Amino acid sequence: MTGCHDSQAENYEAEVRSRLDDYIRENYFEILDTVIGRADLAAGLKVLDIGIGTGLLTERLPRGLELYGVDLSPRMLDKLREKKLPVDLAPGDFCHLPHPGEAFDRIISTFAFHHVGFSEKAAALAEMDRVLKPGGLMVIGDFMVENEAQKESLRAKFRAENRADMLQELVEEYFTDLEEAYATLGALGYRTTYRRGATLSWILRAVKAPSR
Repeated sequence: MTGCHDSQAENYEAEVRSRLDDYIRENYFEILDTVIGRADLAAGLKVLDIGIGTGLLTERLPRGLELYGVDLSPRMLDKLREKKLPVDLAPGDFCHLPHPGEAFDRIISTFAFHHVGFSEKAAALAEMDRVLKPGGLMVIGDFMVENEAQKESLRAKFRAENRADMLQELVEEYFTDLEEAYATLGALGYRTTYRRGATLSWILRAVKAPSR
């Protein structure tokens, strides 16, 4: 997986901007901005961006935040360092965050969580919970489905459109099941909401219970 993302790093941003009219990148930058808006950011907050990539989300963030980012691709991190943004970077992924417990006020992520396998998603959410402060919140914008029924409706749509490429995406990528994520986060004590951002993309927002 690391090698794959390393090979994409050089041309990643150009590739994103070249496909904004298709399903994979539909409303791409609007979704980034929605994630930022839903994160209730304010100066002084400590924010972690997971799967930070080349910083397309990070460079849109307001000033005055204490920013941290992790990515599993060393080359992606190198490309981001070239931008000289004020962000503390480290290698890591959703299941292995190199940070102490309850370190962050906010966790944000866009178009990265679908790389986490179905069997690992609950563990990834628990790891995010570990580093999030009580009362903090996480916002994830990514490829998701409400449930298996909605995923089947997408399959029917793409079959009707003769989009074999999109049917393959549904097979190869780990689209988060929102009902399952809702249940997992509920068990961890979160208040969770989600909204659709595009045909394939949703924004999930989860607020951690305050300490007692």
